[in-house]
Amino acid sequence: MRFSESFLRALKDRASIAGYAGKLVQWDRKKSQPVKGDYWAPCPFHSEKTASFHVRDQLGSYHCFGCDESGGVLDLAMKLEGLSFPEAVERVAAFAGLPLPEDESSPRDDEEERLRRRLFGAMSRAQELFRDQLAGPKGREARSYLERRALPEDVCAQFGIGYAPAGWTDTLDILKKAGFTPEELISAGLVSAGDGDRRAIDVFRDRIMFPIGDAQGRIIAFGGRALDPAAKAKYLNSPDTPLFHKGRNLYRLKEARALLSKSKRGGFVVAEGYVDVIAFERAGIAAVAPLGTALTEDQLALIWRAGGEPIFCFDGDGAGKRAADRALDLALPQMGPGRTLAVALMPEGQDPDDLYRSAGAPALHAILAEARPAVEALFERERAREPLDTPERKSAFKKRLREAAFRIADEETKKLYLSDLMARADAALRPARAEAGQPGLYARRPPGKFVKGKFEPEPRATAELKARQAAGPRYLAMENFLREAIDRPALAEKFGDLLARLALEEPGLAAIRDTILDLADASGVQKVDREAVSRHLKERGEERAAARVSAWPPFRLPEAGGAAIQADERAVEAEWMAAVTLDVVLPALREEMAALAAAADRGDEAAFERFLMLDREARRIDEEFRAVRSPGRSGDQAA
Repeated sequence: MRFSESFLRALKDRASIAGYAGKLVQWDRKKSQPVKGDYWAPCPFHSEKTASFHVRDQLGSYHCFGCDESGGVLDLAMKLEGLSFPEAVERVAAFAGLPLPEDESSPRDDEEERLRRRLFGAMSRAQELFRDQLAGPKGREARSYLERRALPEDVCAQFGIGYAPAGWTDTLDILKKAGFTPEELISAGLVSAGDGDRRAIDVFRDRIMFPIGDAQGRIIAFGGRALDPAAKAKYLNSPDTPLFHKGRNLYRLKEARALLSKSKRGGFVVAEGYVDVIAFERAGIAAVAPLGTALTEDQLALIWRAGGEPIFCFDGDGAGKRAADRALDLALPQMGPGRTLAVALMPEGQDPDDLYRSAGAPALHAILAEARPAVEALFERERAREPLDTPERKSAFKKRLREAAFRIADEETKKLYLSDLMARADAALRPARAEAGQPGLYARRPPGKFVKGKFEPEPRATAELKARQAAGPRYLAMENFLREAIDRPALAEKFGDLLARLALEEPGLAAIRDTILDLADASGVQKVDREAVSRHLKERGEERAAARVSAWPPFRLPEAGGAAIQADERAVEAEWMAAVTLDVVLPALREEMAALAAAADRGDEAAFERFLMLDREARRIDEEFRAVRSPGRSGDQAA
């Protein structure tokens, strides 16, 4: 089978080389920067311990600085998996979810490629025509409109903005003189074929023209903004053509990729329209927009392919909120590691272009800084649907949140979403407590005490104190586990994966845990001990956590030595496994049980049967390990 240039280009745009290579290599966690689409791993083509295999996801390429192997995703599939070119195309297309074309190995393929080259030429010539028309006498009104929108001549030149004249066949007549046939111009989407005896006419008339490029920057379509307020369509896009498909392209994609590679922002901003994208780009922000239709899965794949966390920034009116909801619903089933988004809404009555013209680039950056993560945007959307003033409405609210979480295909992400959403719901539905000094006969006084006749309130609780109060004896146990991991590095090496999954609500303990794991990963370079942990915590600005590590008393090994020490090590490992079971395994079981209970409420018998099985398993585990686990061994407690 021969594959057309257009199909191979679409495959390259859609298939993430980092995602494909991630099945074949182990990424270096310290050296890779997933937010920037930059990945490093030991090279799969030759034996090495260092990470010299470099993948740049945005460019779709890889290069090894050790053996000099390089190429794209198809090269990787052929060289590393021993596939032929057709087999590699089939394998990568299946990975990217792109259907293979029908067999194109015929002379027609050459004819189609010749037509594509002609159409690219017609679009390029049309861009010159529109640019010249904007600068000429017929473009006077268009220039005036653009100046009112703060789009002067140099900005129009930068973004290729032009003007389509108002005549019925102006574009057709000029491009025919340039050597293009009416049939080619119809195929390019520049001319509309007449019905019956009606003649062909220009698609775009009396409109401000915005060129739309492909991933290589070649013009493939146009968007036109009507100057006549009475026009039936304010914005009009090119129809689908051999060069262009509305749902598979994004406005300013090539330029946004280039800008993103130079900026510190984590991903694209997705705006509603052309002028909004231009405002963001002028503010130094990489932005794209759909093309006259609601966001599609193909467009979302291109957005995620750029890396980082894209921000969907829409107008603050009803239409903008509905657009944000549609984007959230589209993305939700695909949420997972490296696939999420945030939502930012403009002030009511303003769009990004309005804000840029009135307040400049800092105002746009400030709006983006307030973007809400997808889970928060989802929660707020469901909470705003109706008042939560009756038990029935509160129950419906939680049911909607559970159903939204169940739509996520990635199991781990689904569990975490469910847990997060239920915690937010419980907090929102919890009855408000009486405030200090609230009017009434028995107004509650804030906690504190009288000192020399003067009432002094208690100091505000820190995150550490709140965590201690909430966790009770478990907090001391967690400190002991971390203390053991520092004083006995073999534990961190043996149980590193489990340690990473322990739920540590208090930020200080979480920072200590992360530092232990980082040092353990760098085994052979840095050792895990109290001095190293404290030093690294100070370097991260975690002074309080560093002081806590220094203040912990060391563990004392049994004086008898030998067998007693080995028995003590086994006891420590047993205690660790008990802790992991109660803090990792059981919470995961309970999260799944919550999801199954909701499904059972909807009549799912299989879910009900599994719920009963997991309930029995959870009770057994809880009883078995609660006897083993203790807050700390006697005589050996952390201060």
